[in-house]
Amino acid sequence: MSFSSGSPEKHSSREHRRAERRTAPELAAYHWTGADPKQDSVKDISSTGVYLQTAERWTPGDLVSLTLQRQGPLEGNFERRVAVQAKAVRQGDDGVGMSFVLPEGMDLCLWDSPLMVATDKPEPEDILREFRVAGALAFAHRICPSAVDDVRTLLREGLSNYRVISATEIALKAEGILALTPDADRMHAPANVVLRILEDGSWAETESTQQLWAGLLATSCAVDGGDDSNMANVQLLSQLSEVHLRVFAAVCTRGTKYIAGDNRVAARPIRMTAAEMAQIAGSRDLIRIHRDLEHLSDLALVSITVRSASFAPIDGTDITPTSLALDLYARCNGFRGTARDFYGLPAISSPNFGSDAEVLVSDTAMHESE
Repeated sequence: MSFSSGSPEKHSSREHRRAERRTAPELAAYHWTGADPKQDSVKDISSTGVYLQTAERWTPGDLVSLTLQRQGPLEGNFERRVAVQAKAVRQGDDGVGMSFVLPEGMDLCLWDSPLMVATDKPEPEDILREFRVAGALAFAHRICPSAVDDVRTLLREGLSNYRVISATEIALKAEGILALTPDADRMHAPANVVLRILEDGSWAETESTQQLWAGLLATSCAVDGGDDSNMANVQLLSQLSEVHLRVFAAVCTRGTKYIAGDNRVAARPIRMTAAEMAQIAGSRDLIRIHRDLEHLSDLALVSITVRSASFAPIDGTDITPTSLALDLYARCNGFRGTARDFYGLPAISSPNFGSDAEVLVSDTAMHESE
């Protein structure tokens, strides 16, 4: 049997585009000499390497940690810079040529990406964005090799540019959460959960919402192959808009938590005025806020008692997050233990109790990842 059915011309053309170098006048690379960062200019860059204009004289084979960003002071915002390993391959009169040492599954396609503006002098942000997409693909490859082709199709072809950026940030934030977990390198997630989180989460409009999706992705990973039960949480989160999530987060972090009679975490009602609700929701449309609360109630995430149909400021609304909401919030914060541990509640010494325990912890004592 022959494997020569592929077109050599197409293969060569793709390799040529991958190795094609373009100038990036505003792109810089930081490296560290001792404790001090040194900034070098990028003369040109391709999907396989970079040429740095530098006074350093690394010898071929030397491995160097680089941070790529727009020229200027070292960025404090991690989303505006990328860290990459590079190996010195040749010295030039004005610098050193470096070859990227990329993680397995990181398919960097600078000039083929739909996110890249067609120009001979790309903006640093376009280059950094493509590095982040490739990093998200590498993470997907690590936690779920069987899904990586579908994830690649999703990020390269299936989503709008805006949604690609959001899905990428979810994956990278999840990678950061998982890095703090023992045995992180051995953890995997079910393919259907990974794809659903990246696709549905790609609608996230804010960093805080991306963080909730990232926490859910991280807690879907396990040494035994992943937690498919998180799909129920994914389905819940998919039905919540930005406003729903602001209210959801607020009620789960406020108020007093306790252990209910069936050994589950419960919460006391939270009284909110119309002004407080408007501030949390980011809207003065009280009718819309009422509908949003009803939607959360329909999903069994809160129970509400409205003391005034008009949400008059002198009146209030009692909102109680359900045990389902409290469990979901813990998972969305990347917490793998029990909800009781997340909210800082002590263990119950005996399961044989007939009524709710006394107040055990308030919102000031609970574990928060914000």
